[in-house]
Amino acid sequence: MSSVSSRNPAKTASPETGTEGWWRHPFSVFQSNLQEVDATMDVERALDIIEAQGADTWLINTAGIVSFYPTELPFQTRSPFLVDRASGDMIGDAIAAAHRRNVRVICRCDFSKVSSRIAAEHPDWLYLSPKGERQVYNTLYSCCPAGDYYQERSIEVVDEILARYPADGFFFNWFIFPEFDYSRVYHGPCHCAKCQASFAEFSGGKSLPSGPDDETYAEWRRFGHKVIRDLCIRIGAHIRKKRPEAALVLNREGADVIYHEANNAFGRDLWPHITSESVGAHATAFPEVPVMVNSVTFVDMPYRMAGEQPESFAQYLLQAIARGGNPSTYIMGAPGRIPYASLPVAGEIQRFFRDHHDVYEGLGPASTVALVRPNLVRSAVMGHMASASEFQGLFSGLKECGLPFDVLSKDHIARIGSEGGLGRFSLIILPDVGEIGRDAAEALDAFVRAGGHVVLTGGSAITAEGESELATGPAVMQSGAPLEGDALWSSYVTDVDQPDAGDYRLAARVVPVYGSYADYVWKPRAERIGRYIPQAPYGPPEKCYGHMPGDRPAAMRLVSGGSVTQFPWTVGHTYREFGTTEVRDFLQDTIAGFAKPEIISDLPEQVEIIAGRSAAGLVIHVVNQTGVKTRAFGPHVTLGPSRIRIRGGRGPAQLLRAGESVAGHNEGDELVIDLPKLELFEVIVLAGEPEGATS
Repeated sequence: MSSVSSRNPAKTASPETGTEGWWRHPFSVFQSNLQEVDATMDVERALDIIEAQGADTWLINTAGIVSFYPTELPFQTRSPFLVDRASGDMIGDAIAAAHRRNVRVICRCDFSKVSSRIAAEHPDWLYLSPKGERQVYNTLYSCCPAGDYYQERSIEVVDEILARYPADGFFFNWFIFPEFDYSRVYHGPCHCAKCQASFAEFSGGKSLPSGPDDETYAEWRRFGHKVIRDLCIRIGAHIRKKRPEAALVLNREGADVIYHEANNAFGRDLWPHITSESVGAHATAFPEVPVMVNSVTFVDMPYRMAGEQPESFAQYLLQAIARGGNPSTYIMGAPGRIPYASLPVAGEIQRFFRDHHDVYEGLGPASTVALVRPNLVRSAVMGHMASASEFQGLFSGLKECGLPFDVLSKDHIARIGSEGGLGRFSLIILPDVGEIGRDAAEALDAFVRAGGHVVLTGGSAITAEGESELATGPAVMQSGAPLEGDALWSSYVTDVDQPDAGDYRLAARVVPVYGSYADYVWKPRAERIGRYIPQAPYGPPEKCYGHMPGDRPAAMRLVSGGSVTQFPWTVGHTYREFGTTEVRDFLQDTIAGFAKPEIISDLPEQVEIIAGRSAAGLVIHVVNQTGVKTRAFGPHVTLGPSRIRIRGGRGPAQLLRAGESVAGHNEGDELVIDLPKLELFEVIVLAGEPEGATS
């Protein structure tokens, strides 16, 4: 297995499109989310601003809630301000002006709501709550995605637009079931007649849930996912037949371009790596399908006129392009009408991306370590939040240790394994993801037998009945229910002998255990790593003693060609909650022999290093995240000069941000590069293959 993967997932034609579309190459988007009053906007001035930002694609409201062209469809509502426009057709003017400048236009449609007139004429299209109530917001009625407005009339809208304009793509907003409204009021799953009948057929006669606490809610989530995905595939096929030059942009499999929205929200804890996580997971699973990261310039929906912190916005775009995504800036209103403080830094990054399309052409993941992401569709299942915390804790820990890694979706392990894609990894980490299924287990077993290494934490690869799914794993089965909550408080693990524990003296290192710890029946050949120190009194101080290490392990390992290391506790969740580096380092030291970093630097842990490969060669993004705060990012701290080592690398290196070439020098099998001071980011490009790399 190579030190840095040479796999180059070029974005070429796919079976879904059968064509070489414009979206197969790097592109940069500017979305103006229009208000009704913008029907009279100056499209030439808007395009001046869009081009100055470095964008080559304009995403603009076209149809749905309000039509910005003179629609003739009786179930559409024209903007009342179109009458004040000389042409009476804002979309026609915008597309004509954009195409004169070689700027593409993606038409934004929103079928989530209709006017009261249309609602009265078509009540069967509407959402119905479990209490039998409609969802009405600012005079608009919410529609059900299972109803005919989404399922049939949406295609008629697409046909009318294509009959009038040479659109370059379509984006459908709010392609979800409307459980919440804009005020975050919970209304529940839709109970319209269509949903009742369709869900009964899907579930084998079960009744619709009223909310997340109902036992059928998780199944309803899967039902909703299927309804939306099937519609996406059908609309995509229709658009490709009508206009192969147009892309379908949606956050669902089956789209030509996968849409990810990077945003903030009050009341929500900051997960500073959400964009890196989401884009990375997609790029690993579907390298042939581009992803667009639509980054929101305002702080939250109720505060659309208040700008996002520029440093937070910069992270959205930087993490997007570093993982192989295409950047997009999303504003409210006509360009230039509402001031947003993040637009200057957005323009800086998007122009950088525009000027280096050769580097970003076909950019895909290239690390040899994979961190598995939990199944998002099953986010309603009990225990998902703990699994997400485990994932985030491990993500943070690996990043802080300077270990580049790719994100691998749990859902796609089996498929990627069957295609031979797991072979580029040397280490795959599963963070408390629960049951993985027979096909994924067989793929991982084959990976281990071929010399790969797997790390399991928490209940990864354990069935609901407690059986171990991996034949190559150290466990036979789980024994009893895991210790959780306060039953686990004041328990620890240690990786050193504790000869004086009987005298109430403990030697370093003693690491806290939080979340869950489970007992297993271990295979005879499995090797024990460290020991578990069970709970003892933790208060009052006078009674706080008696911690005695037992025979239960901190981790177990079985070697079968490669190896499987199993942590029977949630080490990532512990680190996410406690933040003590002893927890992080315990994991890192345990897996150090299997996670040899191909890129090493002396930069601080607040820097994220992301390895990729494109037609230009090895591409390393170095992203300065020293400005991270509780709810957002603030100004970064200038770092360096610094030094970075690339195992198997060959100079010279191009520093794109600094605009210089660095020869570097070799020490053993490492290329050593001295970097100048690091501001917000740097991009290092090494042409050619690392020495000794294999495909």
